[in-house]
Amino acid sequence: MLKNTLLLVCLCFVVSVFAQDKTRDEVIQLMAEDTCECIKNDKASFTHDKTMNQKQVALGLCLLKSYNKRKADSEALKNGDMGDFEELGEEVGVQMVSTCGVEFMAIFSDEQLDEIIDDAEYEDANTPPPPAPKNEDDLQLEAELVSLNNDAVSYFQVKDAFDKTHTFLIKEQFEGYKLLKKSNYNKSFNIYYKEINMFDLSERKYVKKKVVKYLEAID
Repeated sequence: MLKNTLLLVCLCFVVSVFAQDKTRDEVIQLMAEDTCECIKNDKASFTHDKTMNQKQVALGLCLLKSYNKRKADSEALKNGDMGDFEELGEEVGVQMVSTCGVEFMAIFSDEQLDEIIDDAEYEDANTPPPPAPKNEDDLQLEAELVSLNNDAVSYFQVKDAFDKTHTFLIKEQFEGYKLLKKSNYNKSFNIYYKEINMFDLSERKYVKKKVVKYLEAID
């Protein structure tokens, strides 16, 4: 009888733990619902005479309240595996648009909505594009790394199988840039690149310059 009772207690505990451990998406949905409810219950903090900063502070308090409430629902929250709080808040905000979109957007005045849109467009315009994937149709060169230079424009130099030196400009972030270090001097690489026309002061004309797009080591 005692064994059966202990087994039942253990089973109930296991079921309870698994029932509480929610996924990231489930936690974000619950936090969005909590924050939507918080807005409804605290209308005084979100009237149109409040500044954008005051509303952001009030939203942050609603989010923090939900975060503390939901920590017991997910191991990811308990262990801090949900990413930083700002990132989590952004995801909850996106979810709120579908959870309580009308009520959520109504807390902002027309001028504040315009400000949000302008900020989003500015952020998009200033977010660098992700590194391009390897493209076998790009120009390619197999060569050894011989030097790195970080002047007004960063570039590196390599030598090919015929001992000819080539210079590659670094115009943007690319896959494999972490391989460019002095410890890799005299090691061989496959370099994928494009050519662009740039004005050369010494030659007083436009000449083709190589711009690296992708870099991989040759074992």
